[in-house]
Amino acid sequence: MELILNNYLVKMEKYLKALPAEERIDIVNELKSEMMELSDKGVSAEEILDRLGNPKVLARAYLADEIGKMKKFSWKKFAMIFSFYSYASIGGMFILPITSCLAVAFILSGIVCPVAGVIKFIAHFCGKEMPYLTLTIGNYSASAIAFLPISIGLGVIMFLLGWAFWKLTVLFIKSVGKHKRLKDRVQKEN
Repeated sequence: MELILNNYLVKMEKYLKALPAEERIDIVNELKSEMMELSDKGVSAEEILDRLGNPKVLARAYLADEIGKMKKFSWKKFAMIFSFYSYASIGGMFILPITSCLAVAFILSGIVCPVAGVIKFIAHFCGKEMPYLTLTIGNYSASAIAFLPISIGLGVIMFLLGWAFWKLTVLFIKSVGKHKRLKDRVQKEN
């Protein structure tokens, strides 16, 4: 077996240390068998690693599965949950909520900002002032005429930022789902 594949298995065993040794060895052996089978079919080591993905993410999926199987409290379960959240906390607890909330906020702001600019522009030509719709940056306060192009520009920037955060959210979800599906497929084959 190639060195990079062996290194992957070593990392997996390290990330699964919260599991009992017997289960950890079974998982590593399943992965090793899958790697050897793919290698025998002519799949390169790099392609195998691409299919498996990040070992931390795959280990997190295995840990989550084992935690879900346990029915009652035990210190072993507590250790597994702690280990799982130490791996998953940044992604599952922080990244996903932050990126999805920012996506929605920026997209809505990207729509509302130009609409406000159009409303202020039309109101100005109808002889009405709307002092509650203003754009102030430092000492600069935009006039009703300057407000329209600035609000359109800011709207485009905010919409693009929202779209980027949305793509990041979808990418994160696909990544987690990909590793979960791979883990399920490996379990079904064995």
